[in-house]
Amino acid sequence: MADQENRISDDAGLSPWQLISNLGDSMAVMDLNYRLVWLREPLMDKGHPKRDCIGLPCYALFGDGKGPCRHSCPVAPVIAHRKPRVVERHFIDPEGEERWREARAFPIVDSKGKLVYVARISFDITQRKQTEAKQQRKQDELERTLADLNRVQLSQLPFQPSRESALTSRELEVLRLLAQGHHNPELASLLGISVNTVKRHIGNIFNKLDVNDRIRAAVWAARNGLV
Repeated sequence: MADQENRISDDAGLSPWQLISNLGDSMAVMDLNYRLVWLREPLMDKGHPKRDCIGLPCYALFGDGKGPCRHSCPVAPVIAHRKPRVVERHFIDPEGEERWREARAFPIVDSKGKLVYVARISFDITQRKQTEAKQQRKQDELERTLADLNRVQLSQLPFQPSRESALTSRELEVLRLLAQGHHNPELASLLGISVNTVKRHIGNIFNKLDVNDRIRAAVWAARNGLV
């Protein structure tokens, strides 16, 4: 490992190994028998000093101690196929907080291309997962709103388009969502059309209603019972 580290250096004087070892908040290197040969694991520094971990199988620290994890082990596929692997793990921490971690495993080969080690880098992705969940909830809410609107037939609305406005059914749908405060990307996602198509519909609505902004269009929709 030391020879590999010192063999190649970049312009800044840092070897590829030095750069990689500073990624993530946890990193471990193990041999093909899953034995740890290098470790930086801040989460375990108190209970498992690094000097006591070297030589232990990685699953003794990161798994159940009986063998490689069946579904969440990123190392085993790298040993089997020599290709990088990414897995996510969801758990509840000792404080009862919901957490997510992402582990990425990479092959380390010798000068002849033979696999000799596997590096596993781990990241805390809790914030990212929480953001994704929040965005998904918003998307679900928008889709429920559209579904509710689509249950109402246009003929049942208290407002019926006048000959002067002559809005199409799609334009009425766009106008209803616009009046609820949805932005163009949201409209496009809800209706399954492109943002440019949304813009074209809004331009047609403005022309037919003789308004020049979204607020006046929304007021027109509200006054005519469209929302």
